[in-house]
Amino acid sequence: MAKNKPTHYEVLGVKPGAKHNDIGLAYNRLMAARRKENAPPDLKGESAAREAFEVLSDLDRRAAYDRQLAGARLKPAFGARQGAFAAAVVLLAAGGIYYFTLKRPAQEAAQPQGRPPAEIAAAATSAVGRLHSTDMSGQTKPVGLAFAIGAGVMVASCEGIVPNAQLVVNLNPRMAPARVTMTDEALGLCKLEVDGAGSLPLSISSVEARAGDTVYATSVNAVGEVVLKEGKVKRVAPAARGKVVEITVADNPAGAGAPLLDVHGRVVAVATQAEGQARHVVIPAAWTDAPRPAGAPAAPSTPPPAAEGASTPPATQPAPTIPANR
Repeated sequence: MAKNKPTHYEVLGVKPGAKHNDIGLAYNRLMAARRKENAPPDLKGESAAREAFEVLSDLDRRAAYDRQLAGARLKPAFGARQGAFAAAVVLLAAGGIYYFTLKRPAQEAAQPQGRPPAEIAAAATSAVGRLHSTDMSGQTKPVGLAFAIGAGVMVASCEGIVPNAQLVVNLNPRMAPARVTMTDEALGLCKLEVDGAGSLPLSISSVEARAGDTVYATSVNAVGEVVLKEGKVKRVAPAARGKVVEITVADNPAGAGAPLLDVHGRVVAVATQAEGQARHVVIPAAWTDAPRPAGAPAAPSTPPPAAEGASTPPATQPAPTIPANR
C-alpha cells in the first residue's frame, strides 16, 4: 500500500468500524456532492470513491482489506530485532484471523453466523419496493417486487412488465417512476432505472450458495416493511444461461422480483416466474458492476458464445421503451 495514500475509509469519510449501511450512505453523499453543477470535475476522486465503495460494501473484500491495513501498520520502521518481532506478530495475527474466521473446508456444511435477521430485514426495507404497472387503458396492477443494487438501479422479474406500460416503484412513503434499461429473457430478469432509489442498495453476494446454507426469502408487508422467511438451500442447479437456487421455503407466486438473501443480508438469487413455475435465479455477474448514477447508460451485455452446431440462446438486450410517469 503506497505511503500517505488515503485509505478507503478516509476516502469515504467513515471510521474503520463503520456499519455496512454507513458505507452506502457515505458513498452516495460523496457522489451527490461531486455531481452538483458548481462542483469542479474530479475524475480521480470519483474513481477513488467508487473503488472504496466496491471494496468496503463487499464483506469478504472488506475483511481482506482490513487485514492489509493491519499489516501495513505493523511494518517495521526501526531495527532488525524489532522488525523481526513485528513480523512475527503479523504472522501470528494473520494465522489467527485465517484459522478462526476464514478457514472453511470445501465439504464443511456449517455456515458463518452472519447478521441478526431483524437487522437484515431493517436494512433491506430501504432497498425493496413494490413494482406497479399502468397499461394504456389506465388500469394499474402490482407486478411483484424490485430491489436496489446501486444508485438509481433496481432489479425486478420481467413477469408482468409489458411494452408501453408505465412503471412505478412504491418506495414507502413515496412513488418513484421506473424505466426498463435491460432484460434477460432466458433468466426472466429486468434491470430498471429508478430516480432516487439505491441510497442504501443491497450487496450482491460474491460467494455462490451451497446446499445446506441458510437463506431468507423476502416479502413486503402492508406497511412496506421487508419480512423474512428462513429456509435452507436444497441445491444449485444450472439454468438456460445461469443457475437456479432451489430452497426449502414454499414458492410464493406473489413474490416475483423478491431478493433471496444470505445470512449477511447479501443477495444470492431473485424470485422469478417462468412458464408458471416459480424459481430463484442467480443475477448474472455482468449486472453487478459498480453502481452508476441515475440516467447514465447501462453497460452492454454480451451473450456467451454458442457451441458449434447449437442454436444461439436469447441475448440480453435493451427492452422496448416504457415511458416513465414523471
